[in-house]
Amino acid sequence: PTRLATATVSLTPPVSVSLTPATVTLGQAQTQAFAATVLNSSNTTVTWTLSPALGSISASGLYTAPATISAAQTVTVTATSVADPTRSASAAISLTPPVSVSLTPATVTLTAWQTQAFSATVANSANPAVVWSLDPAIGSISTAGLYTAPAAIAGVQTVTVIATSVAGGSAQSRATITLLPANTTYYLSPTGSDSNSGRSSSQPWLTPNHALYCGDVIVAAASTSYSASNFASGSWGTVTCSSGNDVAWLKCVSFDACKIKVTSGGLDGMRVSASYWGVQGWEVSNTSTDPSGGSCFSTTPASPTTNIHHVIFANNVANVCPLGGLGSGNTVTAGVDYVAIVGNIAYGAGTANTWCGSGISVYEPVASDNKPGTHIYIAGNFSYLNTNPKGCYDGNGIIFDTFDGSQTPMLTSYTQQGVIENNIAVSNGGVGVRVEYNNAGHGTNHAPIIARHNTTWNNSIGTYQYGNPSCGEFQLYMTVTTHAYLNIAAANQVGCYGASWNSLPAFAVINADSTSTVSDNVGWSASASYSQVLNSGQFSFGATNLFGINPDFTHATTPSPPNCENTTSVPNCMAIVIANFTPTSSAAAGYGYQTPVPTPIDDTLFPQWLCYANLPAGLVTMGCLSH
Repeated sequence: PTRLATATVSLTPPVSVSLTPATVTLGQAQTQAFAATVLNSSNTTVTWTLSPALGSISASGLYTAPATISAAQTVTVTATSVADPTRSASAAISLTPPVSVSLTPATVTLTAWQTQAFSATVANSANPAVVWSLDPAIGSISTAGLYTAPAAIAGVQTVTVIATSVAGGSAQSRATITLLPANTTYYLSPTGSDSNSGRSSSQPWLTPNHALYCGDVIVAAASTSYSASNFASGSWGTVTCSSGNDVAWLKCVSFDACKIKVTSGGLDGMRVSASYWGVQGWEVSNTSTDPSGGSCFSTTPASPTTNIHHVIFANNVANVCPLGGLGSGNTVTAGVDYVAIVGNIAYGAGTANTWCGSGISVYEPVASDNKPGTHIYIAGNFSYLNTNPKGCYDGNGIIFDTFDGSQTPMLTSYTQQGVIENNIAVSNGGVGVRVEYNNAGHGTNHAPIIARHNTTWNNSIGTYQYGNPSCGEFQLYMTVTTHAYLNIAAANQVGCYGASWNSLPAFAVINADSTSTVSDNVGWSASASYSQVLNSGQFSFGATNLFGINPDFTHATTPSPPNCENTTSVPNCMAIVIANFTPTSSAAAGYGYQTPVPTPIDDTLFPQWLCYANLPAGLVTMGCLSH
């Protein structure tokens, strides 16, 4: 026990790593410096890693959050000892998206005293409160977001509503309010004066050449003494329309009580030459024998440098016209867009003119924008006994003419949608419904054109069709992307006058291709020639057509000249025509013209801008269910 030996044991603690801070919350692009401490080693360096790899971290431990954080998430930052890679420490980074504010509705149009409730939603914050403000401070807004327009609005103004988050002072959202003066009613008379105020029937205007706002109405006194010179090109005032989907109306005090009678010269009865105008309740007769005689109703730019758009003819009567009944045209390089010819009568057009006219014609439109949806809309009209003795092969009931701009070298092809719907075209010298020249022009794209629910009968009866190889009831001529369905075409005549065809077809297609379709129609012909195709090798009629089905109209006969006095509207005046051309064949039910119904439907082909234009009721079925 007196003998022993000793040894020294050195106890060394393991390498350890600590990291500060342990947790941190960052927003997008924010930074945080992390400090790693290595104990029990002379080598104090560490390596840095991120999981997941969102953002970045430097060799010195400076973390930078991503520039954009779309959702809340956690990133783990880890410092690992270089001396002992089994030793590390971690910290948690909470990435939070920025506070954001959304505001509904985004835009609204109001008049005096009207109110609008705005709703603000704050995201990425537990505090939903916002502060409301106006720029400029016109009107007032409550702490709950209820805006009240001022009691008086002198002119069109724009106010911005701003909702700013209380939680994040820089987070805000904006909405736009357009303030319009209250719609104003003015008055017009053939004995009025443009120096009058126009604000009462005792102080009426003589012409519509006054500055107005969309929604305003000029009420015309009942009279048969109106002069076409007061409604000629250049006689239409500027209409301010911030919404871009309405018109100012020139409205007769009662249907068919305001008449323009042109007996000489070359004036149109009424030529709208400015944007955002609607005409309703008028009758124009143009018995001029002047070779340059005009149309009854037309819309054409006043200048070759200024296009016009948003023009409506609704519930009018074109009663004998040297050129066209109702329509639009161009002035060299300027044209018309957003044309609606709805619920009118076109009778006796093309009586005497060196030009080519039809009952209803849209010629070489020019686009004002590229918005989707229907721009050109011809619906609910009655076109009959229109002719053209000058050998143009015109005198059609309804025609979309030269949408490809091929007749005017300076124009490009029109590529917006056009619809011909729910019309009755009978006993016209030319074709009942015709689409022509929509395949060439100056561009590779062409207008989509739809013709549905139209009724045609006894057309192509004009002697001037001599030598015309392309007559018929319903015709596609040199057109692409054109679709006809749910129509009735009944050829009452055995053949076209002097035509190269021996029979008169219900549906004729000339120089079309496979981009056009004719399907789900009723076609009948007295000569059993239900369809004809010329120079259209890639085109074929759809197998679903009901060719050879006689619609057996109740009493198909050429209508008498329109006499609409003591009636309430064009459909009311044409009630007998509607009844006479109702098919009794059960197979034809649901095809051709359909009586408008008062209940709105959801119709993607209906031009949605008309939903705001206060159309006369009963002319068409409104396709505005979503409104």
